[in-house]
Amino acid sequence: MKKTKKVLAVFLTALMAASLVGCAKEPTGDSGNNKEPEVKTDSVVIGHIGPHDGDLSVYGLAVKNGATMAIQEVKQVLGRDIEMISYDSKGDGTEAVNAYNKLIDQDGAVAIIGGVVSGESTAIGSSSQGIGTPILSPSATAAEFSLTGSNVFRGCYTDPIQATQIAKFVAEDLGATTAAIIYNTGDAYSDGVRQVFTDEFTAAGGEVVASEGYAAGDNDFKTQLTKIAQLDIDVLFVPNYYEDVALIAKQAKELGIDATLVGGDGWDGVLSVTDDASVLEGAIFANHYSIEDPAIQEFTTSYTDQFGTAPNAFAYLAYDSTKAMLQAIEDAGNTDSEAIVKALAGISYDGILGNMQFDENGDPIKDVAFVTIKDGKYVTYGK
Repeated sequence: MKKTKKVLAVFLTALMAASLVGCAKEPTGDSGNNKEPEVKTDSVVIGHIGPHDGDLSVYGLAVKNGATMAIQEVKQVLGRDIEMISYDSKGDGTEAVNAYNKLIDQDGAVAIIGGVVSGESTAIGSSSQGIGTPILSPSATAAEFSLTGSNVFRGCYTDPIQATQIAKFVAEDLGATTAAIIYNTGDAYSDGVRQVFTDEFTAAGGEVVASEGYAAGDNDFKTQLTKIAQLDIDVLFVPNYYEDVALIAKQAKELGIDATLVGGDGWDGVLSVTDDASVLEGAIFANHYSIEDPAIQEFTTSYTDQFGTAPNAFAYLAYDSTKAMLQAIEDAGNTDSEAIVKALAGISYDGILGNMQFDENGDPIKDVAFVTIKDGKYVTYGK
């Protein structure tokens, strides 16, 4: 009798467990972040977070497209198909965190490619603490991003690294002794690069004779540029994104400023938004790649054929970052977060942008390329 009861109890316990597992997979009808995790066994889910609409969409969609190409080529990891689920962050930290929670709680993402811009990326990195999701942003350049946790990595060099290299380049390669700066006071990227450039250029013996700020959303910079036009400068440093750069270059030309325009990686794509490339003739900016590289040219052709537009630096970075993440998952041998993070920390990945490894902070060890604009085209200046 006791034996019969014991067998029945075991059977009922197993039946209840199976029922609970089945319930966990059932949709709850809740579209918010309180939905029960949906366990996916048929594919490895990679999440992407970035802006899909608005002014920043040119960056977010480039990252999405670059990641898509990487997944299309790799096809499988750990013997399973790869699925990428992408959410629109709108370039906003709160939206990005909501997307991250959805990817983890609902979609079963084992790794995140994103965010795209620094603010949203830092918000995601902070939110991942205590969870440990491996996060690799192709393009978040703010120094604080990778400091949010040991699970957070980036595929691009940091703002301080590029600003230091630009200052050294301006002082040594261009032989400049005086510089003026125009920057976006409301943008962490623009202000951060400005600060480091100022410190490093001054340390190299140069002098920043003017530092003029403007508010986000401004499109008339003549007040600031008129002040700069009255100064004798070798270089006008413009640490901004390319939409503003195109307007600033045009207005600087109209005011007779003939100093060499210099910028950072936010310039990538500037020729696509200017109606007069001559205003950018001779300008130089730091970037992540050299357009003459055969691997870059091959990727550019494939990307353009597939998406109908030329890639920018964000696409190249996303392609390499996604492939590095997939290699880390394969090296880990499973989708456990801690195992993937450990594999990513020790990775040596050879991509179209060269070799990628990470330092103790999750920042990449890589070169900075310099690009000049000549006859309406990007040309490698040097490294």
